[in-house]
Amino acid sequence: MKWGRKVQAVGRMGRLQGDCEICVVSKMIAQSKNAVRLPQGHCFLMLRCNIWRMDNRAIYTSLKTGKRIYLRPIRPQDSLRIRETIANLSERSRYYRFFSGMKKVPEPVLERLVAVDGINHLAWGALDLGEHDLPAIGVIRVVRDPGSGVAELAIATLDAFHNTGLARILMAVIICDCMQAGIETMQANVLAENKKARALFKTFGGVCTHSDGAYLTYTLDVAKMDELIHGVDILEAVSDVFDAFDRFNAYKPRLAG
Repeated sequence: MKWGRKVQAVGRMGRLQGDCEICVVSKMIAQSKNAVRLPQGHCFLMLRCNIWRMDNRAIYTSLKTGKRIYLRPIRPQDSLRIRETIANLSERSRYYRFFSGMKKVPEPVLERLVAVDGINHLAWGALDLGEHDLPAIGVIRVVRDPGSGVAELAIATLDAFHNTGLARILMAVIICDCMQAGIETMQANVLAENKKARALFKTFGGVCTHSDGAYLTYTLDVAKMDELIHGVDILEAVSDVFDAFDRFNAYKPRLAG
């Protein structure tokens, strides 16, 4: 798809189906057949690098405990939610996730955590449907090495939700999303003392490919992970994830010319 000159946004950022954003522009300047025309001569352009703005995918499932959760991609509007989730981690869990016990996340770090583009940075959150403000109880993300099929994996869940199947559900989600995004390999850096994370990665075929004293790097093949996910002990939740991605694949909006 070839684009011409940059478009000039005027005015408002609208909302579509919840908090999915669209940008209304005064006229179409880009030379593209893939523009959706809006009434009164307006249009909006969906740029490939900004597909996350229209990403309203949602997955509903249950943990082993029966608690209902809601899985969806992370969005820029989630800054406060992510900040609160990190603050609610135990000091040990924050240390395992960030290799630091920091309770307050520096603003530049927080900005990077929510700068998801759906191509090189994929991230999903698990929200607790039992609470009115839908707090995030777990987040998983991969950040691709530009121009490659390799991405760095990171995952964190609140301590109260350890051993509930949440981490494996998040792994199932990121496996499906990586396969769609063309990410073939994940690499996860972990502290040697973090036995739960190491066990999780081994469950999905992870192999320790680098050791530097206290730090280990696990390499995971996405295709192999997809095979192994069928053997985990949360088949109902994993089935919910697979069924959801089948629906996502079946409905691919076509932009009018």
